[in-house]
Amino acid sequence: MAITPIRTMKNAILTKSPHLLLRSVDAQYSYVVNCAYPKSLRLLTKAQVGILAAIDGRSTIAELSERLAISPNVLEEFSNLLVQTEIIRFDNQFSKPQKPTAPQSLNFWIHTTYRCNLACSYCYIPTLNTTEGMADGTKQQLLEKVVETASKRKLKQVKFRLAGGEPLAQFKSWKAFIPQIRQRLQDVGCRFEASFITNLTILTDEIISFCLEQGVSFGISLDGLAEANDASRPFKQGGGSFKHIDRNLRKLVARQIPVTVNTVVNNQNLHGLPALTRYLIELDVPFRYSIVKGETLDAELLESSLLESYAIMEEAIQTGWQFSHRHQFCDLKPQELGFQTCASGFSGGAIYVDGTLNYCHVHFDDETQLSHSIFDPGLDLVDMIQQGSHMEDNRSADCQACRYSAVCTSGCPVYRVNGKDLQCSLYHRIIPLLYELQAKERLRSLRNFNLL
Repeated sequence: MAITPIRTMKNAILTKSPHLLLRSVDAQYSYVVNCAYPKSLRLLTKAQVGILAAIDGRSTIAELSERLAISPNVLEEFSNLLVQTEIIRFDNQFSKPQKPTAPQSLNFWIHTTYRCNLACSYCYIPTLNTTEGMADGTKQQLLEKVVETASKRKLKQVKFRLAGGEPLAQFKSWKAFIPQIRQRLQDVGCRFEASFITNLTILTDEIISFCLEQGVSFGISLDGLAEANDASRPFKQGGGSFKHIDRNLRKLVARQIPVTVNTVVNNQNLHGLPALTRYLIELDVPFRYSIVKGETLDAELLESSLLESYAIMEEAIQTGWQFSHRHQFCDLKPQELGFQTCASGFSGGAIYVDGTLNYCHVHFDDETQLSHSIFDPGLDLVDMIQQGSHMEDNRSADCQACRYSAVCTSGCPVYRVNGKDLQCSLYHRIIPLLYELQAKERLRSLRNFNLL
């Protein structure tokens, strides 16, 4: 987004962003943020809040100066600071995140295998455990199609999320592929990243050494501590998976391998969410809480468990825990913002074991969904994405007009109902809280360095 040129005009009329959020942080400070402009959060004193409140879209700096009994030079200086991140503007041409004309990177969910050693209660894969992993010929075609696309489109980066089933059960099959595609893409000026989306019940010294060498990260599924996790994520043969995940997660943390934990919040683990929050903060790993799809949750318990968990996070902020770099709720992006929820339909999609490319991995093996094949010689991967499904544009009028539209982007497009995320009302309560915790994190840092 272009920054509005700074102006110094006494007759300039100041206008506040329609996506503004202003909330108190403590007795001395408030935060203000333009929810449609990235990294725009600012801390304000009571006097500065008073100035912002006086801006009405009709009064000039000179008129505000007289009304507030503040020097016009002071008002100009303060206004120019707020203009830089579009808290206010000297006109009403506020920007919003826009879809680029063409992708500079691609991000794919790769379904490496049907096989999994767990029996998760909410698994969406209809073909689970029907066959083995991706054939060597399919992997080779995938490599060639990616390199062809990267070279033709001058891409800067390609990322694979190697998922399943359980991808680490297929580790040896992908061990040679990852260095090979990395080198081939490097030869055409494109960077390659990979991560395993895993239940982390399988981890060997060989896997650890390889991931350290190749810079491979991990996305780990964990639904709680002990019983809370094991209720929804047991082994197929019976028995809980938590003790295995905990042991292996600690190994990754000890070796400083990048890892993010994803928790599917459901009725079975809601009670354990606060305890899980303390556990993840202690490990100091990034974590995301996602609400289960296709199930009705106890709304009252959901909200109370979340609020208790965020209270724990607030305590941790006061001891130096980095909230803004460690936690995400669902698909909310309060810092980065976005023009759509994920890469699907613009710069990414999901590639099935047989080489089929779908809009999303939940569409695998669904013949009613539009798909392409990486074996099609006439289309590169960007062509396939552009000519595929485009659910991301299906948003309700309410969502399009909402000040949080760039924060939640209407949620996952696959699961919207009438163009809206089912958790919309919850988001309206959680988003201000996320910004508040960011503000408290910043306030603590400034105070620690004696900058306030």
